[in-house]
Amino acid sequence: MKKKYIVIGSVIGFIFLYLCYSYAIDNRAEIEKNDITKYPNESSVPYVNEVSTDDSTFTRIEGQYVEHEFYSFLYSEDHEQPFWVNYILTKNMLENPITKRKDNFRPDPKVKTGSAELVDYVGSGFDRGHLCPAKDMESSVVGMSESFFMSNMSPQHPSLNRGRWKQLEGRVRKWSLEYDSLIVYCGGVLDSISDYIGPNKVAVPKYYYKVVYAVKEKEGIAFIMPNMKCESDLARYAVSIDSVESATHIDFFEEYPQELEASFEAKYNLKYWFK
Repeated sequence: MKKKYIVIGSVIGFIFLYLCYSYAIDNRAEIEKNDITKYPNESSVPYVNEVSTDDSTFTRIEGQYVEHEFYSFLYSEDHEQPFWVNYILTKNMLENPITKRKDNFRPDPKVKTGSAELVDYVGSGFDRGHLCPAKDMESSVVGMSESFFMSNMSPQHPSLNRGRWKQLEGRVRKWSLEYDSLIVYCGGVLDSISDYIGPNKVAVPKYYYKVVYAVKEKEGIAFIMPNMKCESDLARYAVSIDSVESATHIDFFEEYPQELEASFEAKYNLKYWFK
């Protein structure tokens, strides 16, 4: 009889411990939801929560504003890359290509403190990842050339740069053909750095973001991807623009009327973007 009670007691004790462990894990996951930190693989990355961002908490980001003919950016000397790159992509640009990609990586003469250089990436294991894509600039020889300034590069894991990030760039071009004018912001999350490469200490972001706004439809969507091989569907990385602003502390559309800004930043419609 005693053996029976011991076995029953052991089973009950095991169930109790398992429930306590599960509760602890669930709560830990809840606490870590909004944390951006180092994760060993894509499946364990906690994606940014949908949040309502209070603009008053944004701190002014200091950097050099640079304007080229086809894109502009705010450069961070501490990271040797932009906080953000901004460009407009139109249907007309995509329907009238006149040039093909011609690799011409070189320092950006407009960056007063000096941009990153080719030597920074040699032997690093990272791609020179375009922020403003070269493929988007095929309508202009000038635009294509500008896209190869080193100020437009960020160290991306090859599996990201040639995988889901490339797919996202292609999807943005598809959206531009459908919806015409798109305003695009993109860059690395510079609050979250995993390493530095090269003589100029170019920062390696743990995450990259892209923000897309369809001007005529007044619809917005954003994406955050870890700097590693991403194997989930593209829609899995979609977040609101507010979420990216919360992660980067950047107010991308501060010049817009507040009511309009709130309407396309706080939410996104996957059915609209992924028809």
